[in-house]
Amino acid sequence: MKPSTILSLTLILTALSLSPSQPGYSRSLPPYPLMETRVNPSSLEAEKARELFRLACKENRRLEWDECLSRKAFIRAKAMVENGTFAHKDPKTGKNPAWAMVTHCHRVRYAGENLAKGQESAEAIHRALMQSPSHRANVISSKYRFLGVGCYGPVCVQLFAGF
Repeated sequence: MKPSTILSLTLILTALSLSPSQPGYSRSLPPYPLMETRVNPSSLEAEKARELFRLACKENRRLEWDECLSRKAFIRAKAMVENGTFAHKDPKTGKNPAWAMVTHCHRVRYAGENLAKGQESAEAIHRALMQSPSHRANVISSKYRFLGVGCYGPVCVQLFAGF
């Protein structure tokens, strides 16, 4: 048999083996693509977030890690990935949810948000943020004291808070 015929037969047999008409078939296939329902960052995502924080601290020694902001940043990154969006403003409301997230953690006067998307390393993401005037301004601002970073898949969020 030719390789293409074998491949066709394999695909047909695979399709037949998944048919719900088979006796004993009791569960449906998961939706495609399979959505993750995890509520915590993976170890790689947590490591990337910590490295982004460490790199930001090299630029601004005043920044302190904030667990509450980090949790909110992870939630924000996850929501963007799951909704297929990547923007400071929510497409449904037209508002930036960062302020509400930051004020949920602290009573602050200043809040800021940096977004990054891509599979790059923390170092590459940090370099790109520092090359953008508005993102750089958030990182080096003396207004901010707390920083939380959260990554989910290809999206990383930095949430800043200050008094």
